[in-house]
Amino acid sequence: MSALNFLKITDRKDERLSFVKALYQSAFPVQERREWPVLLSLISPGAEMQVDLVTDQEQPVAFVIWWKISDWLFIEHLAVSSAERGKNYGSRIMHHYLDAAQGNMLLEVEPPLSEEAQRRVSFYERLGLHLLDYMYEQPSYRERGVVYPMRLMSTCKELLDRPMFSHLVEQIKAKVYFI
Repeated sequence: MSALNFLKITDRKDERLSFVKALYQSAFPVQERREWPVLLSLISPGAEMQVDLVTDQEQPVAFVIWWKISDWLFIEHLAVSSAERGKNYGSRIMHHYLDAAQGNMLLEVEPPLSEEAQRRVSFYERLGLHLLDYMYEQPSYRERGVVYPMRLMSTCKELLDRPMFSHLVEQIKAKVYFI
């Protein structure tokens, strides 16, 4: 099994962003992603939002958009190219970020109401994440006041009591959505 490379993109003009853009727009519905120019505006050296291109033998296979929020690693978007799905890239990528998170990872998922959403939740559960019991509303990337029902998953089920959950949600909203 070859080693994956995680390449930080810090330049808005990086030609590798064409791969990220195509996958970002095909993998996520409109309400779950930013307008492309807005996403580009957040890319710079030292930015809080990180865009990592994942390659295998120099070929792009996936991307991850993530944030450091307090002591937590928050995965905003992770997508594997449709041509590369089913080849264990998702698990390998997540193990990389789980190691980097040192036990403190959060990510959003759709409520497990459809078969696809249930499969996604099961995938993350197999990696050691827990679907949190609290309701979570994802703010719209495009319209103030519009929210979408989502759920948060975390590596620390026992640690996230209601006050900590509320505090982290406020930080996520302030950093990721209300910028």
